[in-house]
Amino acid sequence: MKQHFLIKKLKVKYWIAVLAYFTNIIGYSQDVDLTNVRIIKLDEAIQLGIQNNNQLKIANTDVAIANENLNQTQIAKSPVIGLNMGYNYIGNPKVFEGFYEKNITVDYFNQQASANIYASMPLYYGGVINNQIDKQKLIVSMQESVAKMTETEIKQTITTQFFTLEKLYKQIEVTKQNIVNTDLRIKQLESRVANGQNLKSDLLRTELQKSNFEVAVFRSSNSIELISNYLDILTGLPTNTKLKPVLDGILIPTKEVSLEESLNEAYQNRFEIKRSEINVKIAESSLDITKSGYKPYVNANLLFNTQYPAQWPDYSNNILNYWAAGVSLNWDISSFYNIKHRANADQQQIDKSNIALDATKDVINQDVKAAYVRFTESVRNITTFKKDVDLALSNYKIVKSRYDNDFALISDIVDAELQLNEAKISLNNANIDAIIQYYSLQYAMGKL
Repeated sequence: MKQHFLIKKLKVKYWIAVLAYFTNIIGYSQDVDLTNVRIIKLDEAIQLGIQNNNQLKIANTDVAIANENLNQTQIAKSPVIGLNMGYNYIGNPKVFEGFYEKNITVDYFNQQASANIYASMPLYYGGVINNQIDKQKLIVSMQESVAKMTETEIKQTITTQFFTLEKLYKQIEVTKQNIVNTDLRIKQLESRVANGQNLKSDLLRTELQKSNFEVAVFRSSNSIELISNYLDILTGLPTNTKLKPVLDGILIPTKEVSLEESLNEAYQNRFEIKRSEINVKIAESSLDITKSGYKPYVNANLLFNTQYPAQWPDYSNNILNYWAAGVSLNWDISSFYNIKHRANADQQQIDKSNIALDATKDVINQDVKAAYVRFTESVRNITTFKKDVDLALSNYKIVKSRYDNDFALISDIVDAELQLNEAKISLNNANIDAIIQYYSLQYAMGKL
C-alpha cells in the first residue's frame, strides 16, 4: 500500500513538471492576435497578383523587349541611307623623281573637300532577312508563352496558399472551441479534486491537454503570419498584412473528371508544350538562316557625290558633281564549305528540340495523372473523414455520459475528446485539400 502511494506521488510530481514545462512554452502564446486582418477573396488575390507580381512584370517586360527586337529586325528590309563628308588642308605639296631623289614643289590647291549621299536597298539576301524576321516572331511568341506560364504559376501558388490559410484558420477555430470545453472541465475537476472525487493527476492531465491545444493554436497562428507574408509578396500588398480568406461561392468540387479528357486538354492548353513546339520552329528557322549563307546578296545602290577641286579629267579650280545608280552582288563562295558544320549543328538542334518536346509531354502526362489521382483521392477522403467525425462524436458522447456517472476515467474522456478534435481537423483538412487538388488539376490541365 505504501509502495502504491509512493508511485502515485511520483506520477503527480511528473505531471506537475510536464505542465510547468508547457506553461513556460505557451506563456507568450495565450494572447494570439488574429484581429486586424484584411479580408480577401480568391479572385481579388489573383487579380492583385496579376497586376503587382514582380516576376510577372519581368516576364511582360521580356515580351515588350522581344517586340522591339522584332521591329528592329524588320528594319533590315528598309534602305540604308548615309552621308559622308570630308575636308583636308594640303600643305607643301611636292613631286619626287625616282626613289625620293629629287623633289619639286608644285602649285597645288591647299584645300580639299568632298561629300556624298548614298543609299542601298537589299533586293535579294537568299531569304535570310525573312528568316530572321520569322525567327524573331517566334521569339516573341516564346516570350508571350513564358509570360502566360508565369501568370498561371502565380495563380496556382496564390490559390494553394489561399486555401492553406483557410485551413489554418479552421484548425484554430476547432482547437479554440476545444480549449473552451477543456476550461469547463478543468473547473469541474478542480471542484472534484477538492472533494476527493478525482486525483490531482486527472486535473494535471486535463491542463496538459489544454496546453497542447494552446501550442497548436500558437503554431497555426505563426503559420498564418508566414503564409500571409508570402501572399503579400505574391500580390504586391504591403508586407506584414495579415490576410483572412473568404470562400464565398467556392464549393467543394463534386463533378466527375475523366483522366483521358484531362490529358487531352493538357496537351492542348499547357504552355510548356507550346513553348517546346516554338523551340522546334526556332531551331528550324536557325537552319534556314544558316543555309541562306550559300546564296548571294544583291543590293540596289544610289550615290550622289560632290568634290572640290575637281580631279576629273584633270585638276582644276572647279567642283565636280555626279550621281550614280546600279546593282551590286556579293557572294561568299567559301560558304559552300565553311558553314557545313554549322548547318549540321542546327539540324542536331532540331532533333534535340523534338526530343525535348516529347520529354515535356511525358512530364505533363505524369503531372496530370498525379493531380488526377490526388484529386479523386481527396474527394473520396471526405466521405471517410465525415464518418470518422460521426464515430468520434458518438464515442465522445458515450464516454462523457459514462464519465459524468463515474463509470469512466478522466483518461477516457481526454482520449475521446482528442479523437474528436483530430477527426474534425482531418475533415476540415480533407475539404480544403479537395479544393486545392481541384485547382491543382485545373493547373495541370492548363485551364487555371
